[in-house]
Amino acid sequence: METHIGICDIKDPRIDILVKMYNPKKIAYTKIEYILLPDFNAQGPTKSLILNQLKNADEICWVSHAENAKSEIANFSSDMILTDLMLIEKRIETIAKDKTGKNADQREKEKALMEICKKQLDQEKPLKELTWDDEQQKLLKAYQFYTLKPIFIVINVPEDKIKDSTLISEIQKSVPYPCIQLSVEIEKEIDQLPESEQKEFMKEIGIDEPAITKMNMMTYQGLGLISFFTVGEDEVRAWPVRRGAEAPEAGASIHTDIEKGFVKAEMFKYADLIALGSEAKIKESGKFYLKGRDYVVEDGDILNFRFNV
Repeated sequence: METHIGICDIKDPRIDILVKMYNPKKIAYTKIEYILLPDFNAQGPTKSLILNQLKNADEICWVSHAENAKSEIANFSSDMILTDLMLIEKRIETIAKDKTGKNADQREKEKALMEICKKQLDQEKPLKELTWDDEQQKLLKAYQFYTLKPIFIVINVPEDKIKDSTLISEIQKSVPYPCIQLSVEIEKEIDQLPESEQKEFMKEIGIDEPAITKMNMMTYQGLGLISFFTVGEDEVRAWPVRRGAEAPEAGASIHTDIEKGFVKAEMFKYADLIALGSEAKIKESGKFYLKGRDYVVEDGDILNFRFNV
């Protein structure tokens, strides 16, 4: 099975502005690794290998050609639901056969959870649509169900249809996943141009940004991630962190020692920095903060961590 792996930068425009302000020696964007798999409609061993790859993925992006999009997406969605359903039915059967009496309460909880999942999938609805408590999430995590993963759809349309939203609007009504459209031909043309000419070319054809930028943001949102920044003369860098993460967890994105020895986080907002123009003005205006362990990091925070190990 031939796969292609690519790693791309998330070109956050805020990084470019911070670079102009700090003129750092080094710039570091958040990165995403994409794995391009063979045709999903393959059968036999190849299909099994594809499913194994998808099981280990954090998120799934399904790419479909415009002319066959509706049927291809329907088949893909059905395959994901059927694969999860087969696993659940097998697990329910295994639990029913277990007569050892060990961990009976835990098995009953698991069986009840599997029954909830089965009911949802029997209605041809993904598990992602249900709400789970912490204990249920912990149990479900071990199964790596496909329909629990974030999924989004990409429709490859002809170059002359890039501004026509009719197809994607129809598809979005019938599938439970977010959708975007792109033209591979246009993306190739953008990629071949010098960066200085790309914006003008996109303006001429009526698009505001490359599709890879939209895909990256869709991936980020699906994974529940936000970005915080570290800034200075040495480096300006974006760091991904789980939405809702507290300051020590954000520090662990940089180094685990920060989480272990966390003391305080110095914090100011990107928006305040842009509005006021400098860190000195931030401090003068009283918008420079010291945050403790329970501070919930927000998208666009600029952080510097104090820690002892």
